[in-house]
This record gives sequence, C-alpha cells and structure tokens, in this order.
Amino acid sequence: MDSLSFESGKPLHPLRAAAPSATLAAPAGLLSSATLAAAATLAPSAPPARALTAPTAARASPRPSPLARCARFLASPPLWLTLLACAAILAARRPDALFNPQFWAEDGTHFFHPAWDQGWSVLFAQYAGYLHTVPRLVAAFAVQFDPRWSPAIFVGASFALTLYVAARTQSSRFPFPPHAAYAFAVVLVPDQFEVLLFLVNVQWILAGGLLLLLVSADARRWWQHTHDALAAILLGLTGPFSVLFAPLFLWRAWHRRTRASFVVTSLVLICAGVQAWTLWKNPVVMTADRIATEALLAVPGMRIAGSLLAGSLVPLDYPLLIETALGALTILAAVALALRRGPARPERIWLALAFGALLAASLLRCRYVLIPLCHATFGSRYFFLPQLVLLWLLAPLLRDARPWLARSAAVLLLWILAVNVPRLRESGLPDLHWREHAAQLRAGTAVTVPINPGWSFTVPARPR
Repeated sequence: MDSLSFESGKPLHPLRAAAPSATLAAPAGLLSSATLAAAATLAPSAPPARALTAPTAARASPRPSPLARCARFLASPPLWLTLLACAAILAARRPDALFNPQFWAEDGTHFFHPAWDQGWSVLFAQYAGYLHTVPRLVAAFAVQFDPRWSPAIFVGASFALTLYVAARTQSSRFPFPPHAAYAFAVVLVPDQFEVLLFLVNVQWILAGGLLLLLVSADARRWWQHTHDALAAILLGLTGPFSVLFAPLFLWRAWHRRTRASFVVTSLVLICAGVQAWTLWKNPVVMTADRIATEALLAVPGMRIAGSLLAGSLVPLDYPLLIETALGALTILAAVALALRRGPARPERIWLALAFGALLAASLLRCRYVLIPLCHATFGSRYFFLPQLVLLWLLAPLLRDARPWLARSAAVLLLWILAVNVPRLRESGLPDLHWREHAAQLRAGTAVTVPINPGWSFTVPARPR
C-alpha cells in the first residue's frame, strides 16, 4: 500500500492509488465503465494513508532528549566554536596572564635575556641539554619590538600554540571518532600551574602535537605534507621528546609503508639525532642522593590517578600501599585502553607506549626527589602529557557502539571534571612592574629585572 499511496512523500488521490490495482486485476481490453465505477466506489473505504503512517512515524523517531542532543553536538561541533570554548577555558584558568602578562622563571633568564643581547644568533642555543627551537623563535621575534610588549608576546604565543594542539585533535586525519573532548582535554589537564601560558614549558604541550603527528593519518594534499614536515622539524627540535618518540615513528613507518610516513619519520629521526647529540654533549649534572624506589609506583598513583580521580579532594599523602595500588591501576588502565578491541588500535598502542616512555623518563629525571614528586604542584610539568594521553585514550569510549560503555565513559569524564573544577583556576603572579623595567631597557641603562618566582637577570648598559 505504501508504494502505491505515496509519491515524493505526498499522498495520492484515492482514485490514483486504487486504479492500478483494478487495472492489474482485469483482463486486458475488458475494462468497462462499470468496473471503473466499482473501483471508485470501493477506494474511499480504505483508511487514509496519513492516518496510518503518522502515528507509526512518531513512534519510530521519538524526539531526542536534551542530553542526547548535547552528546550529538559534542561529537562534531564546528571547529571555530570548539577553539572558542578552549580559549575561554584558558582565559578562565589564567586570567592574570592576559591582563598582566609577566615572565616566569626561564622565560626571562634563558629566553628573553639572551635574545635581547644576541638576537637571532641564540636560536639554536641549548638549555638543560637540548634545543628549544620554538621558544627561541618567539623570543627572537619579541625583542624586535618595544620590550614592554615582550611578556604579552610570550603569553600570546603560548596561547596560540596551545590552541594549535587542541585544533589538531579535530582534524579529519585524527584517528579516533570525532569529539570535542579531545580538544577540551588539552586545556583542562589539572595541576598545571607552571605549564599553561608559560613559554618555557610550552614544550610539554607541543610534545602533544608531536604525538598527534605520530597517530594522524598520512598527508594527502600539498598543504598537509607541508604542515607535517614543518611540525616534525619544529616540534622535533623543541624539547627531548623526538628522542623518546623516535622508535614509535619507526614502527609507524614500518606499519604503514607509505612515502608520506617515511618522509615524516626521516625528519623526526634527524631531529632526534640532533637532540641526542646535544644531550650527550651537555649532560645535566645532578647531586646524587638516595633513590626512593618504594615510591616508583606511588608517583604515578598520586600525580596521575590521584590527580584525575580525586582532584581537589586528594590529600597530601595516602598510605604508601594505596599510592602504589593507584600507580599500578594507572598503568593497567593505559594498557587496557590501548589493547581493547576497536578501531585505531595501532594508534592507541603507540599512545600507550608514549605514556610509558614519558613516565619512565620523568621518573629517571626526578629519581632523587621521588617522595616530594608525589605531592601536587611539585614538578607538575612532568605529568601534563601523561594525564593528557590517558584522557585521549579514554575519550574514544564516548563514541563506543555499546551504550553502557559510552555512558560509563561519560560519567567518568564528568566526574574527573567535577572534582578538578575547584583547582582549575591557577593563582596569579605577584606584579613585579615589568613596564617600569622595560622603560630602562628601552633607554639602554643598566637594570636588574626581578621576575617570578623570585628570580632576576641583569642587563648591562648599552652604548649609545
């Protein structure tokens, strides 16, 4: 009846619906006016199509709930709106950085000051044993202008680079089911006072960009090839992360066996070789002390599982047994999320291995201070990327075909957000009146510039 009663979605007149049936039932050439009259008489007795189909359609497609509509929107929102929300979150977490931008630690002593004195020649100067190409570029650019704007340029660059990493999670080449949660995770990682909007530690955020390059699908257009080449070089020469991730890029090239993957891997390997050589030539000397091996699992237990699951409720210390159990749970969770069945399994495994490499490198770097490292805020930069990777591994479950699993992931992520909201807004820096010191720099007089947290650098007078 449906095929006879509708055409282009509109109901036909009853005669148009019934006449073909009568025609098919009668022998060819024997139709009479009486047959047509009988057909016309019988046709109205059929109930109107609309009366049958309307209730059925209403039952087949019920109006989605507001929660379902919200979930559907978050699965594929406009990029501009996602980035606008990320920008608003960043501004809410560090409003003082926008209204009164200031240098933090090495921002002034190791980036602005050398660039002010030597300009572009310090672009490839090492610090802490490796190159910081992106912060050096920003610093060299900033000193081309009035020095009063330098802290603002540093903050603005950090802001833009953070949004760049968030935007990369929304790319069509990102391997996981699309969702805004990946971008929000970049700006919502808790316990990150010394990372967000500080140029010196933007390397930890850009390392996330290097991981996104690792898991992204191969480039197909010329601008994608250009982006990937520039990202491999600039991010590979910013921080030691190309050394850690080089084996994963090799695995990626072997797994895909494409020209694009070989090119990207070659560039990352070259950068890793440069950074490894720089690290070998400029070793960081540390004062030897006892290594608290009993805290090896307690550190990720408190700074990853405790940070995400307890947030502002986490105490300074749990009993060591609980901290160790949380650490083991953290590692098992990363393994389970990587190895579960589903799409993009190789990419999830690469992220989990990167998680392990980052955690191992951080524990090695901080091996003499493992006990203090269990406490929030101490060395928080070392746990930005491990927390972010764990969130990226959890977020694909939001689009899982099994409703119970998708709902469970949503509840867990909402819990993580809820318990961390009270500590997401970072405390402001004391105002050290940068503009007054910038006027002295501009005048060429000798000046000692104080910067947070209690540091300073001295600039000698410039001959006129």
